Order: sequence, then structure tokens, then C-alpha cells
Amino acid sequence: MRATLLTLLLVLAALAAPGGAASAAPEPPDRPVVLVLVDGLSWEEVQQNPALRRLFEEGAAAALSTVQGGRPADPRAAYLLLGAGSRADTAALPRRLPRSPAAAAREISERVPTVRPGSLGEVLRRSGVEAAAVGAEARAVAMDREGRVPLLYGGEAPLRALEAALAEGAGFVAAEAAGPAEAGRLVAAASRSGALVAVASPNAPPGAPNLTPFAIAGRRGLLYSPSTRTAGLLAGQDVAPTLLARMGLEAPPEMQGRPAKARPGSPEDARRLSERLSFVAEERHRTAAWALALSLLPFGAFLLALRGREAAGPCLLALAAMPAATLPAAALPPASPLPVAALIAGLSAVVAWVLWRLAGGGLAAAAAALLANAGVLAADAAAGGELMRFSILGYNPAYGARFYGIGNECSAILAGSLAAGLGVLAALRRPRAAPLALAGGAAVAAVGLPTMGADVGGSLALGLGLGATAGLVRGGGVRAAAGWATAGGAAAAALFAASPLLFPGASHGSRAAAGEVGLRDMALRKLELALATFESWPLLLLLAALSAAVWAGWRRARGTPLAAGLAGAALTAALYAALNDSGLLAGLYALFYPAVAALLVLAGALKVPRPRQTPPAPGRCCARRPSRRRGG
Repeated sequence: MRATLLTLLLVLAALAAPGGAASAAPEPPDRPVVLVLVDGLSWEEVQQNPALRRLFEEGAAAALSTVQGGRPADPRAAYLLLGAGSRADTAALPRRLPRSPAAAAREISERVPTVRPGSLGEVLRRSGVEAAAVGAEARAVAMDREGRVPLLYGGEAPLRALEAALAEGAGFVAAEAAGPAEAGRLVAAASRSGALVAVASPNAPPGAPNLTPFAIAGRRGLLYSPSTRTAGLLAGQDVAPTLLARMGLEAPPEMQGRPAKARPGSPEDARRLSERLSFVAEERHRTAAWALALSLLPFGAFLLALRGREAAGPCLLALAAMPAATLPAAALPPASPLPVAALIAGLSAVVAWVLWRLAGGGLAAAAAALLANAGVLAADAAAGGELMRFSILGYNPAYGARFYGIGNECSAILAGSLAAGLGVLAALRRPRAAPLALAGGAAVAAVGLPTMGADVGGSLALGLGLGATAGLVRGGGVRAAAGWATAGGAAAAALFAASPLLFPGASHGSRAAAGEVGLRDMALRKLELALATFESWPLLLLLAALSAAVWAGWRRARGTPLAAGLAGAALTAALYAALNDSGLLAGLYALFYPAVAALLVLAGALKVPRPRQTPPAPGRCCARRPSRRRGG
């Protein structure tokens, strides 16, 4: 009894002590943090301003991907997202926000429940850090969820307001600058006061990719965040968690961003990375490169084939091999669209012609080209998408659509080429179950694992579609296809469910599986984006054309494993359209490859062997009928 009473008294004393668990509160930082906000900042303007240049050279720098998608219709949305420590596709945000910051924050949260503006201010308030805002837009970064900021100043005299906020003991100041010159003066004044200074641009310049310079004082180098897995590339949602980490505070679970740390490097490295990603992001560069590559491809394939009729097969295979050819081209820093297009077209044509010659044309060459295309994409996905991020086909870090892993487009291409290649291969020889299951499982893992492709929807669609294709090409019919599809879907679902245990916090998907991110809200938002793609008439016309080609090729090859492969690949494309936030666009990328196989059949480049017919039993259908005699 005495021991129990003594233990209880010790516990109560510990809880009542200042350092006890019940009364302990984070100590406010002894050094204030000043975040200077200036819209449309460029690397050239940083170099031209001495104060900004000194901050970038002496601190840690990065290229900041400001928002996901295009520039928001209301620029204030980017400031609210910065204070939320989260991101959302700008297509899902309201086009016009209420004038009240609190009302604007509520409207964004209603449209995208996973984004909670004011999260940064909430952490500061709970931690006893007095926040200050200089300017209306800066208020959206420093406020709590009710729109309140303890110290609020107008934006007419930012320098005097900054000095007043620091004099009143503000531990965090968000100060809005009208341009680079004023930003330089704010940085110089904050540095003289001993504050930790950071510079961010919530919105990129109009018409430019969503990449702007970012820097924070402290250890020199390049900033690295788990959100991007790229040294020198930071996402907008990482700014608030990084500032909180520098203040010794933890980011709340609702913040999607991750704290960034300095790694070896220089601001020049970040600038070159920004230029390289900007080239990939520029729609005119991508469009010009693809147009030139598609123009050069038939000519190159025809010259390599030397004879007109023989050019059809290599040309179609070269077209199918183009996605894989964009990855080696991405390894070289691009200068203009022409050399990129020439390299892609040349590699595609040479690879297709070599395979066509070595395999003797026909089914073997088509299977090798399609499976090699899928293999190259799967290998890069397993490596984290190191080449895809600089490819003119892959995801686009400059727009914040994806920073690592495999993008929706390449994931659909991998699935379509793999399913179609499996059908072509089955026309040569019936695949065995064990190698087929191992190869399919490896592809599903490469696409879905958080440390590899990190594409949850793509992994599920690939598991279901590839499983159905495997069951069909093995001749098991609909029942076998359903069983194989169930096994493939279960494998993808198991990977998703186990990701929080195997790789905690490694990706947005693993955090969703762990319950850190609203899975239902995320699924509904992706569904909304997917359904919007079905409103595009050009995409619907392209769907009709590709579907017609697959149908015609299926009819020509009906009754063969290749026809079963075409049906399975078409089903895989439909699953990608249904389970991917790129919707119809992802489905078209996957459908293109069974369409190529079907065109090869229709062009006579693939001689599809027919299954042998079992001879009828003698004495039955082959029995000679008595002949009728003519009269007379």
C-alpha cells in the first residue's frame, strides 16, 4: 500500500512540474524567422540584387515548384496553400475567392478537404510564437484557421513594418515585397536584426513554368525534401514544414509537405536544374519536339528498311518504341526541340529496325519491341523515375504533378505495351504460369511500391488488367481471366495496404494507407479530375479511332492468342481510364499499343498462325453421303 501511494505521489509531482508531460509546452525559438514573399521572382533578378544574391550564396537554395497545375486564377490561392503546407491541383480550386482570408480558407477546404489553410498559424499560436504579417497576401500565410494574426501591418511601408514587428517580439514574420528591389531591402534589414531569413515566391511569373528561386539562411548547399526526392527541387508544400523545423517545431499531420535539409551543392546547381525542368515544362518545347520526332520517324524507318512495303513493320514498331527512346534522350541536357526530336526518332528507328532484322520480322520482332519498351519504363520506375522527370513524355515536376516515381502517362504506356506484347508473344508460344506470374508481380511492384513507381491507381489497374490478359492468352476463357485478374488486383491491394509498414511516410500513397491523409477525399478528388477528361471531344474522337483499329485487328486475328491479348490490353486501357486521375488520357496511352499491334496485323506485317483444328472422328461428319443418281 505504501509503495502504491508513493508511486502515485511521484507521478503527480512529475505531472505538476514545469517539465512534466501535462504542462510541457514547446519553447518559443530564441531567433525570429522572417519569410520574405515576392511574386514572380526569377534567377536573373536574384543575381542582379546584392542582398538576394548573398542570401542564395551563403544559405541553402532550391528551385521551388510553386503550385500543382497551372497558375491559379486567383493569385491569393498560392499564399493560402503556402500557409497550409499542402498542395492541390489548381483545377480543383475555386476560380474566385472571397475577400476575407478566413472565408477564402474555408472555401478551399470545402473544395479540397485535405488542404487546410492557416495550419502554419495554428502551430505558431499553440507553440506560443507570436506571428506577424506585413501585407494582405502575407496574412494568408501567417494566419490561423480563423484568419487571425496577432500582429498585422499594412503593406504601404514594408521595411518600417518589419522593423516594428521584430521590435514587438514577433517570432515569425511574413513580409510581402512589391518586387526584387524591395525584397532585397527586407532581406538585408532582417539579416542585420539577427533573424533567420527565407525568400519564397508563391506564384511564378505569368506565362512561365511554376518554378521560382527559393533560399533560406543557414547551412550552405542545396535543399532536399522527401516530397521531391531531388536535391535542389522543393515543393510549395515543403516551405511551411521547413520553416517550422528551423524553429524547432513539428509540422502537424494535416501538412502534406516535409521539412527540407541542406545537402552539398550550390545555387548554380539549382538554377541549372530549374532551366532543365523548365524546358520539359514548356508546352511549346514538348509539342515541337514530338511533332518533329513524329515527322522524322517514318522517313528514318523507310530509309532503314530500303523497300517501301517492308517499311510498315519497322515504322509501326519504331512508333511503339518512342516512349523508351525518350528516356536516353532525357539523360542529355536539352538545348532546343530539334536535337531532342532527332535523338528520339533516330533511337526509335534504329532499335525497331535492328529487332526486325534480328528476329526475322513478324511476331518475334513485335513482341521484342513491345516488351522491351515496357521493360525500360519498368526499370526506370524501379529506380525512382530518375530519367522520366526530364523526359518530354513523363510527369512534370515544374507543374508539381509528380516529383518522383512513374507518371500517369508512362504508367499507362508500360501497361499497354506489356499487355499487347504478352498477346503477341502468346501467338508464338503459350506462356507458362510461373514466369508469367513473376513478371506480372514485378511490374505491379515497380509501378506501385512507394520507393519505386509510387502509383497506387496505376498499380491496381495494371494488376487487374495484366491478370485478365494472362488468363485470356493462356486459353482459359473468361473464368481463368477473372481468377488471374483477382490475383493481380489482390497483389496490388496488398502492396498498398503494407506500404505504411514497409515504407512509412515514403509517399503520399503510403501516408494515405496509414490514415494520415483522407483516403476517401483523395479518391473523390481524383475521380472528379478523371471525369473531366471525358468532356474533351478530341480525346473522344481519338478513343473512337484507336478502338476501331483494335476491333478490326481483333476480328482479323479472332480465335488466336493474339486476339485474346488484344482484348486483354483493351481491358487494361479501360481500367486505367477508370482508376487513374488522368482518366481518358491515361486510357488512350494504354490503348495505343494494342492499336499498334492491330495495325501490324491489318498491314500484313504480322502473320498470325491459326490454331490447329482437331480432325473429325471417322464415320461421323466425314462419312460419304450417298450420291443421287440422275433419272434415266
